[in-house]
Amino acid sequence: MAEGVRKRGKTWSYYFDTAKINGERKKIEKGGFHTQKAALDARAAAIAEYNNTGRTFSPKEISVADYLDYWLENAIRKNIDHGYSYNTYREYESKIRLHLKPAFGIYKLSSFQYAPDKIQQWVDNMKTKGFSKSMIKNTLTCLQGALNYAILPLKYIQSNPCIPVKIGKMPIDVNSKAHTEYVCPKEEFARILKRFPASNGFHLSLVVPYNVGTRISETFAIDLNENVDFERHELHIKGQLVKIEKIWFIKPPKYDSYRTVKIGYTLESELKNAIKQRKINQMKYGNKFIKTYLLPDHSLLQLRADISVSYKEIMPLCVKDNGELLTPESFKYCARVIHHEMGNEYFHSHCLRHTHGTILAEGGVNPKTVMERLGHKDIKTTLQTYTFNTDLMQQAAVDIFEKSLQA
Repeated sequence: MAEGVRKRGKTWSYYFDTAKINGERKKIEKGGFHTQKAALDARAAAIAEYNNTGRTFSPKEISVADYLDYWLENAIRKNIDHGYSYNTYREYESKIRLHLKPAFGIYKLSSFQYAPDKIQQWVDNMKTKGFSKSMIKNTLTCLQGALNYAILPLKYIQSNPCIPVKIGKMPIDVNSKAHTEYVCPKEEFARILKRFPASNGFHLSLVVPYNVGTRISETFAIDLNENVDFERHELHIKGQLVKIEKIWFIKPPKYDSYRTVKIGYTLESELKNAIKQRKINQMKYGNKFIKTYLLPDHSLLQLRADISVSYKEIMPLCVKDNGELLTPESFKYCARVIHHEMGNEYFHSHCLRHTHGTILAEGGVNPKTVMERLGHKDIKTTLQTYTFNTDLMQQAAVDIFEKSLQA
């Protein structure tokens, strides 16, 4: 590419060739500079701007903080529903804002690629502060993914400093482990349902995951009009309810895990009663009843019954008596009641799904069937997470071995 500066009359100008268009190069030229140095400096800036068109920064000068913002917006946010969920975006945004920027934001991206020692120090410091292994691992994974993107396709750096970093062994947090692996006993679940009976809007948000193992976001996305087939005794999992900038949307389920699961008499009875009660409430509240509509962009709209619109009406699984929508955010109230009023500190939104998987495992259900029922990404997740190694199964192994010794 031809480039240079030249003097014309009393002022200096710079010039450089652009890329070829139809086989011919065009020239960019600008004059009016009073000194040769001013023209040289302006030329350098113009070439840098030309070469970085489409980028928001120069790779050599960008800070890690600014690059992480760039990656979050261009690689993650712009690909929501095309490989990433909004929840993933929110999790990454939180990790970047709370941990990665404070720790590494001031470094230049170009030099940070040679600083695995800085990342290792951060990991060790996080361990000292008492952060869980999963939290450290997930944050490190976020950073590694961002830097991989800087290698390819951007080609801003050549190596990823996260690769040699090790988290190492950490002491087991007994309370955290008990919380994560909590299986809700049958008697405790009955006690919870007594506090949240069929007349309570949260009732089905407890009953459904216990009976079919849905994720909380999938539970609240169920449409009683379309997702339940009483003739075939099936429940269709077709979406998850997620909040994007104060608006609730029904998005594809996690890992695109669309699935149909068989349901038993117990759950069928609960769902039929809920539909019957919903119709009674609609008559009771009349025009003041709040109906829910699914818009073309898959967002939800709630309007009083006396307001007529042409959108598709749905029947959400969980609503208040007057039809007002309950959501995964609303479920936090339910969890607080169980924690503080009922004294169960281990209960959490995921535990009923975990309980369902564990009951199936202890009952001898094939792991592949459990995987398909729960909508796992792969069988590895099912085998590692859904406890094909419970106390009951451990005891069964001991009993089998003892029996073999006596034979």
